[in-house]
Amino acid sequence: LLATRLGWAAGPSVRSARIPAASLLCAKRARLDRTYAIAADRDETGSFDGNLPKVGQDGGLESKTLPDPQTPAEHDSLNFEEGDSVRFWKTWQRRSPVDDFSELVRQGGLSSFDPAKLASLSPATVEAWGLGEEGSVRYWSYHLLRSGFFVAQAAAGIALTRTRDETADSFGYLTSSVGAALYTEALQMFRQDWAFIKKGLYNEPYDMDLRHRQFDPLFILERARRFLREAPRTLQRRTVGETDTSVWLKSSLYPDYYLNTWHYQTDGWLSSESAGVYETSTETLFLGQQDAMQRTTLVPLARHLKGKDLSSAKIMELACGTGRFATFVKDNFPAAHVTGLDLSPFYLQEARENMAHWNLLRGDGASGGGKTAGGADFLQAPAEDIPVPDASYDAITCVYLFHELTPEVRKKIVAEMYRVLKPGGMVVLTDSIQVGDRPELDEKIDAFTQFNEPNYSDYVRTDLGGLFKEAGFTCDAKELASRSKVLSFIKADEFFQ
Repeated sequence: LLATRLGWAAGPSVRSARIPAASLLCAKRARLDRTYAIAADRDETGSFDGNLPKVGQDGGLESKTLPDPQTPAEHDSLNFEEGDSVRFWKTWQRRSPVDDFSELVRQGGLSSFDPAKLASLSPATVEAWGLGEEGSVRYWSYHLLRSGFFVAQAAAGIALTRTRDETADSFGYLTSSVGAALYTEALQMFRQDWAFIKKGLYNEPYDMDLRHRQFDPLFILERARRFLREAPRTLQRRTVGETDTSVWLKSSLYPDYYLNTWHYQTDGWLSSESAGVYETSTETLFLGQQDAMQRTTLVPLARHLKGKDLSSAKIMELACGTGRFATFVKDNFPAAHVTGLDLSPFYLQEARENMAHWNLLRGDGASGGGKTAGGADFLQAPAEDIPVPDASYDAITCVYLFHELTPEVRKKIVAEMYRVLKPGGMVVLTDSIQVGDRPELDEKIDAFTQFNEPNYSDYVRTDLGGLFKEAGFTCDAKELASRSKVLSFIKADEFFQ
């Protein structure tokens, strides 16, 4: 009963756990402390009445009720240990240095200019941005060049879609204060990514290696060609609100929800052309920060696996798509065996090629032996019916899947994750931010549904912690990464079952 009241895993296997009373009291106090985060946020908007619950000497709650969570973000604050990134992205306002300077001029000029007060680049210090640290020049040079490429590609894609007059407006948008604010957001994401790297939570991106194929002009031109052919089609379908969202392949092998032209991309998930353009399209959409957002998935995973012998460990990347993130998992945990699971054979082929290229650069295929690799394999199957034995994986990562699912399918997948995971194992879920994560974006958070995302509005209002607790998981930690959120969950160890 106490575990249930504390919001711990609600499954019957955990309710029967023999947990010391002192631990329960500490957990109750920790949960109560988190209510102050909700109260403080509401107080800023004048929606809190000031009556906080209190803990008595016996550990009981003196007031009758806790604040009632109204958004997924408020549910998260009660369920998860929140990293510093959560508060930062919740309070940081999307703006650019141009906005900062304009505000300074309105307030009386630049005579009292203080770089530390640049809200768009806050915290605006050399130390906060890691500019004086070893490797910073290499990191920032690479990411500024890479993001600049995707900004230029975005401009070209828009230009090919619009009429001549509209094209001028498009370029104006990319160079306006709005466009500069979006780019500044990407810079903030790189700052956070670099900070995690310097803390030793994960390696610097292996694709910074100049031998990586993304530095090959022929590879760049081929990917750009595919994007510039696909972008006008996608944007045109979105503009007219195309109603026929079926795909070319009719098959009983795939669930109905899967046979959709997600994002209005040609063929949905079911062609090699789609698989070949996906990475470029999504990185262009996010102005080159998608990899950095996804790498935040490694933060809770690194903490969970720290100090463990991974020679017999198995990590599954659920709905791996092109497998690009799976290569970052492999690069950080090379001794572990990595399985990429996806329903599309076309995307699995792309994932296989990405892993093969990683192996050529960093694994056993690299000159000099490379990292000792524990192997990788690929599995075609739906995430709600994984053909592997019970308790066979040590960790599961899942990136950008849940916002595309119906509530019923989400529930099935969470239950399947619980079955496949070993006791004590971890699931790390990374997906779009939800209502309350970044309040300034809440008003237009449903706009993504216009890109043929029929389940997105439901997703952004779903209590994910509650969904996983219902299956038996314990909520662990939360991080925010620009327009993505990262939640981790633990399957109770055998002692608690």
